[in-house]
Amino acid sequence: MNKVDVVTAREYARNDGGRPVKRGQVARAPYRREPYVRARIGAGAEDTVDAKAISWDRNTVQLKWVDENGSMRTQWVPASDVRRITRDESAWRDPYDDYGFYYPDEQ
Repeated sequence: MNKVDVVTAREYARNDGGRPVKRGQVARAPYRREPYVRARIGAGAEDTVDAKAISWDRNTVQLKWVDENGSMRTQWVPASDVRRITRDESAWRDPYDDYGFYYPDEQ
């Protein structure tokens, strides 16, 4: 017996940060070299976050950031709500970054 309602699980994944498309259609940057972005994550323009774009397709971007409580968060958002920024512009910086990638002249 299946204890998970597959239809309910599929709906939940679609509407609550789950993968929006088939796996083969999602692109990723190399680990530790993901682009920094500023994105709107809520309904209001003031609900923004500085994050890294860890996955994307033509319409959506999966963000990764640390929230105000120190917890790592990920969320899919519409691509129209995301703008690329430099690492220095970001309020949050990933401690595992490949510094040579972000600052090639300092090596």
